[in-house]
Amino acid sequence: MEQLDTDLRPRVVDSIRMLLPRVLRKEMPEPTEQSRLMEDLGMSSSSTLELMLELEEDLALQIDVEDIDREDFATVGTLADFVVRHLIPVE
Repeated sequence: MEQLDTDLRPRVVDSIRMLLPRVLRKEMPEPTEQSRLMEDLGMSSSSTLELMLELEEDLALQIDVEDIDREDFATVGTLADFVVRHLIPVE
């Protein structure tokens, strides 16, 4: 289950990039995979929760957030890796 889905990851990154301005309620240049979510983009704990819920809806997937750590929210790329590794299979 720790194997990264190489087809899904680009979709997750694109979804994060699209959702960030809406979740943060501000216009911004398109974030890169290296954009730091807290430091560069100003995310808070409530906006991170909102982003995860929006990601689940946008991708029509369920994400297991039980093991999420602050490091998983370090950058757009680390969050995308976490999401791909922690998907809950939907039957």
